[in-house]
Amino acid sequence: MESYPLPLLPLGLVLFFGRPLDVIILFSFGIYQNWEVVQEFVNAYLNPTIVIDSAKAATALFYLLQLTRYLLGLKRLSSSNNLPIKPLFFPCRTSHVRMFPSKHGFGYSYLLTGVPVGWEGSVGGMISEGDGKEQAPWYLRIFSLNPGGAWYTVNGDDYLDRGHVEGGLQGKLRKYLEGQGIDPKQYAHAYLVTAARFLGYASNPLSVWYLYSSSRELSALILEVNNTFDERRIYFMEPDRKSEPNFSTPSRLSKPRYTSAWTKDFYVSVFNSRAGSYSLAAYDPFFPNLSSPGTINSTVTLSSPEGKAKLIARIYSVDDQIDPATMSVWQKTRFLVSWWWVGLATFPRTIQQAVIILFKKKLPWVFRPEPKGSTIARHADEVELFIESIFRRYLRELVGNSQDALRIRYIPAGLHNISPEVIMSSSAQLAEGEANELEIRVLTPIFYSRVIRYPNLLDGIMTEHHESSTISISSTDLLSKLEHGWQECPPLALREALSFKLISALRTRPAPIICLDEPKSPRPASTIPSWKEASQAGAPSLDHFVGMHSSAPERKEYTSRLLRLLITEHIALGWAELLDLEIFILRCLTLWVVARAVF
Repeated sequence: MESYPLPLLPLGLVLFFGRPLDVIILFSFGIYQNWEVVQEFVNAYLNPTIVIDSAKAATALFYLLQLTRYLLGLKRLSSSNNLPIKPLFFPCRTSHVRMFPSKHGFGYSYLLTGVPVGWEGSVGGMISEGDGKEQAPWYLRIFSLNPGGAWYTVNGDDYLDRGHVEGGLQGKLRKYLEGQGIDPKQYAHAYLVTAARFLGYASNPLSVWYLYSSSRELSALILEVNNTFDERRIYFMEPDRKSEPNFSTPSRLSKPRYTSAWTKDFYVSVFNSRAGSYSLAAYDPFFPNLSSPGTINSTVTLSSPEGKAKLIARIYSVDDQIDPATMSVWQKTRFLVSWWWVGLATFPRTIQQAVIILFKKKLPWVFRPEPKGSTIARHADEVELFIESIFRRYLRELVGNSQDALRIRYIPAGLHNISPEVIMSSSAQLAEGEANELEIRVLTPIFYSRVIRYPNLLDGIMTEHHESSTISISSTDLLSKLEHGWQECPPLALREALSFKLISALRTRPAPIICLDEPKSPRPASTIPSWKEASQAGAPSLDHFVGMHSSAPERKEYTSRLLRLLITEHIALGWAELLDLEIFILRCLTLWVVARAVF
């Protein structure tokens, strides 16, 4: 009996310092290692027949509840719609044909959902947009008679610029057009065709906004292109209209074809660089005057810089459009059985074709470059969001203490709200229109996790601008005016001091990001000595700023996140997921040893 306290010591440490998952893993290991004892306990105190019958009854009741929820959801009344066009499903097929350097083609079924911009609500429990209904967590919804949301949802927050805008799709469209200097009033009607979310999941490579004039003629298109790296490029175009003769029925109006072309500047495929150009050929789904049944027929051609067609992608209707407001419960059920898997299969299909092209067709892999300023960057992760908040405060402090009349327009990347912030020095606030203008535009959230690895932050900004293109600076000369002296950092607690020393020991300058599809502009030689001297003179770093201007909890979070970031670079190839896996394996091994000692 005296030997018990020693094995129980690691158990107490796990229970006191461990996470809930650690406790679950520990007792799971204990059950596994003592499975025979567990079986004897179950056989002695539990009646298997009662357990099995109870499980069957509970399962039957659960299925009955889900069937009731399903029927109630499909029988819901549709929201009113006074717009000339309705929410619709478009059963389609998409095809891709690669012309060179190696020929390859494939095609598969694809489901598009169309919603009129300005409409909000739900149609027959099948399509919803911006109904404003906050849903409970899924594990509570499945035990409720409330049918929940529609099967296919279109959320305004998923489209155009990042973030939430009041008014759903209509508010998003208005904000985007105004940002482009376009009067939204010239487009009286708009219709969005997209791959809607199915049960909350979406893989949406392309969405098309059809913009109509007050006379209900197609006047403009917005193409919203997403890649698999969470980046987005928006193209606004007023395509040329070309009428095509209708030989089959000459008495009918000829359906016009809309064409447009633009330079490629967005990375979409791992087998294509950003070089070349796109051309579009599309038809109005509701020609003429928003009256005909909707059908989709669009073709996008990627051409090489020499003008040779390289890739032709087409999406077209294979059946009539479907109005969910007119479908019976049986028709809705057949529709869901036929199409539920299509959206979920989009990404696996993309991976399958990529494997074929890479290993069978032997096409070279084109590594992803960091996005240009015209691209909406991916979402920032938690570490990048935290660093961005400190970086923003750092800029405010630098500008606020500058002796020059300086006005900075700072544009972040990866945030839900990327609206520019204007920061002015004290001199600029007193001056009337005489301040120097400086724009600092972060092009990708990776900038935040890279710039923090430089011993001198201003040197890091300059280097990232010239060598890696993760940030764009309108004037490097004005940036140098931000530098000023800093007071000595106040004494820190022992733990904080050791953490900052460890950060300094682990910190290494990141390697430049090489972009193969466009040459880098050389860094001006005149700027190199000044930044080297600044670094050697102990110019301010973000560590110094945090030590001076942050509270103890924020300093603790800063050192913890930065140490994790630096350790990831050293032992996990820069992948946070790989570091998490390494830590998880180490925890499992430790808990296995503890379980053997305790149980």
